[in-house]
Amino acid sequence: MIAFMSHRWVFRLVLAAAALLLLVRVGSVPIMDPDEARYARTSLEMMRSGDLVVPTFEEQPRLAKPPLLHWLHLPLFRLLGTSEWVVRLPSVLSTLLAIWITGWIARRRFGEEGAVWAALIMTTSVLVVCIGRLNTLDALLAVHILAVVALDIAEPEEVGRYRSLVVGCLLGLAFLAKGPVGVILPLLVMVAGRTAAGRPVVPSLSGVLRALAGLCAVALPWGLVFLKRLGAGSTGGLLQREVLDRFFDGTDHVEPPWYYAGVLLVGFMPWVAPLAVGLFRVAFLGRGKKARTGLYAGAGLLAGLLFFSLGQGKLPTYILPLAPLVAILVTWELGQELQAPHERRFAAGLLAGTMAGFGALLAVVSALDLPAEAGTTALIGAGVYIVGAIIAFIGVLRHKPRHVFGAAATASGLFLLLIMTVFLPSHARSRSSLPLLEAVPALKAGRPLVVVGMNLPSLTWYLDQVPEKVRVVHLSERLDRDDAVVLIMDRRDVPAAGARTLRRLEEIGSLEKFVVLEEIAPNPDLIPDSRDSPIP
Repeated sequence: MIAFMSHRWVFRLVLAAAALLLLVRVGSVPIMDPDEARYARTSLEMMRSGDLVVPTFEEQPRLAKPPLLHWLHLPLFRLLGTSEWVVRLPSVLSTLLAIWITGWIARRRFGEEGAVWAALIMTTSVLVVCIGRLNTLDALLAVHILAVVALDIAEPEEVGRYRSLVVGCLLGLAFLAKGPVGVILPLLVMVAGRTAAGRPVVPSLSGVLRALAGLCAVALPWGLVFLKRLGAGSTGGLLQREVLDRFFDGTDHVEPPWYYAGVLLVGFMPWVAPLAVGLFRVAFLGRGKKARTGLYAGAGLLAGLLFFSLGQGKLPTYILPLAPLVAILVTWELGQELQAPHERRFAAGLLAGTMAGFGALLAVVSALDLPAEAGTTALIGAGVYIVGAIIAFIGVLRHKPRHVFGAAATASGLFLLLIMTVFLPSHARSRSSLPLLEAVPALKAGRPLVVVGMNLPSLTWYLDQVPEKVRVVHLSERLDRDDAVVLIMDRRDVPAAGARTLRRLEEIGSLEKFVVLEEIAPNPDLIPDSRDSPIP
């Protein structure tokens, strides 16, 4: 009983630590370009228009993603305002819920201690915490996909007879979060996991019908109204462009197939070491009922990675829904080492070596010519990881895997806290227009504003004003309208405007890559009075 209560309290402390990492200084970090600001502005425009079906951004339809995030923002904006922490609250709460669900899965498969380790591994993963603090769709999508996987892993007596119906409802919510990927990815993980674990792959007909009923009940009402508003032709073109073209042709962020290998290495440092050992163990040595959870998590993870790798468009955030599978598999691997700590030390030794190597890498990075905050973060992080590695190596020599994994979790948690409090606030200011607005008061004067050759959604968010956008080649024509316009340009694009156009402009402010310009007012003393001009 004492051990039971002890582990339950430790699990709660892990959730509290996760909340700390997700919330510390979250309100002092400016809204970043492009996605954070774009989603926040879209929610604000939905609240003002009252149109819950077709989102808009800068007063134009924004059809790329479904509206679930915006629906969550509406009551928050009305009750709490539109400050930075409120904008990010859905992602933060989704991430905390995902960590809790991961612990729920691990508790039923590995016991109370397993729940602690699975939650701790999630909490100390760079990808989970960094993306979980951002106002994007990924954390919201991840928690719904994880809930589906949790219900699938659970035994029927643990979740009740309405499991299929609930799975369908969750798939509908995942669809409303990010579109078809919210349905395709969890089904792919379930098929791969069930196959590897030796479970039936094809569900019963009644289960399929209940799941379809739940999916349609949640997603179909919005889908039908959306289809009626846009029409079949426009909706089909949208699906072609945003789903098929993006996946097969890569309209944005085209990367090579091995891209996610690097994302795993950085995003789950230092847990990639026991993850690799766990994948090897379940693939070649995993057998029997005790290995089912590891087999399910490993196969589901590989299937998800293969799915995203085959797509042309890639971003690190895409694989966030796979993070719980990483945590479960690493926890399973720790359990294997705890069963024979004197014989199985490879994962623990590799984890200690990875920490030492990462600490050395951070030390090298800190010596480079970096901004002060980045250099400080790297230098202190190097010390944290090297100390953690020393403690971990002692644990390896003493055959105590818990000490090794605990040292890794502590070092990673401290490094993440350093990132959130020192590095991220400074980095975010370089990706937001808020510092520029603070440095150039003329931008807040209410004059016509033109952004030249750039997209700055955060400018629209903070000014609550939709700027006009022009290309550099059309700048001269825009100036001919003579309406005392204020221009924002990337300094590298200024020469492309041409000498003749630049003679009409003067700089009134700048910050880093941005330069703010206005048209030079004509000197009335140099303009001839028409009364003195000879009559032609």
